[in-house]
Amino acid sequence: MSTKANTGWVSVRRATQILDIDKATLFKWRDDGTLKLGPDYAAFPKTRSRDSFKYNIGNVRTKLKEKGLIAI
Repeated sequence: MSTKANTGWVSVRRATQILDIDKATLFKWRDDGTLKLGPDYAAFPKTRSRDSFKYNIGNVRTKLKEKGLIAI
């Protein structure tokens, strides 16, 4: 994957693809506080549900790697 594809704000679907995890796991990490509102995920003007939040994939990858939750 290109560097650009692995940085910035991405959709839930794209985040799960990049991280190679399922949506339930991503939501679990958000709900249990592993991922934080603001630096890791956020609502944007067209956000209508938890499925439409965006994830800062660079921050998320770094945090999950530091916690040993992903290997990539």
